[in-house]
Order: sequence, then structure tokens, then C-alpha cells
Amino acid sequence: MTFSERLLFARKEKGLTQEQLAEAIGVAKSTYTGYEKGNREPDLFKIKKLIEVLGVSSSWLLGLDDNDGGVSLPEWKMLKKYRALDERGKAAVDATLEREYVESTRFSAVAADAAETVRTVADAVELEKHCAGAKK
Repeated sequence: MTFSERLLFARKEKGLTQEQLAEAIGVAKSTYTGYEKGNREPDLFKIKKLIEVLGVSSSWLLGLDDNDGGVSLPEWKMLKKYRALDERGKAAVDATLEREYVESTRFSAVAADAAETVRTVADAVELEKHCAGAKK
């Protein structure tokens, strides 16, 4: 995601209009629209205000932690909530996550086994056709 895409995503997640966010950071709506379209870039002070108003991290907004394995804004929000939980709450989330992970990886393994079985059957059918053709 580009800076402008992140900005648009975060603004919509926060439920703000372009005009509301522009006012909150002290710029004209047309200036803010330029940020979202990628035609303009905010200065450091405006970026700081955007981070404060939108409630996102600077590394997320600037794209420093969203490589292929990076954290998306929804994941980041979940992480923030997780960190606010007490130990009992964290244990409950951990148990649910582990259960779901095991279940999803089991399903992936079953799907891989099924695909291998289909390949094996297809190979056997081809071998049988080949052998039948060789007998003639």
C-alpha cells in the first residue's frame, strides 16, 4: 500500500470525511485531497498530526512495517487491543488462536493429501493406458 492508500484507509476506518480530517490537521480540504490522491505530500508536522488524529503508528502510515509479512491496520488495531487485555484475557485469546491455527493447518494438510492422491490416481490411470497400448 502506498502512503496515500494508507491515509485513505485509516481515514475511512476512523469514520472521518476528508473535510473533517483536513480541518483536524489544519489544512485546506483541497490540500488533504492531494495527500490521498498522491499529488501532494504532507510535511513532518502534518504527518505527526495525521498519526495523532487517525490513531495509527508512524511506521504503519509511512509504510515502514508493511512488507509482505507486515502488519495491516486491522491487525495493528487487534494487537493494540490484545496488549490492553489482562492475563486472563490474553490466555483466552491465545487459546482461541492456537485452536483455530491447528484446525486451519490440519485442513491444509488434508487438502494437500487429497491433491497428492488425485495425482497418484491420475498417474496410475496413465500408466494403465500406456501398458494397455503396449500389449496391442
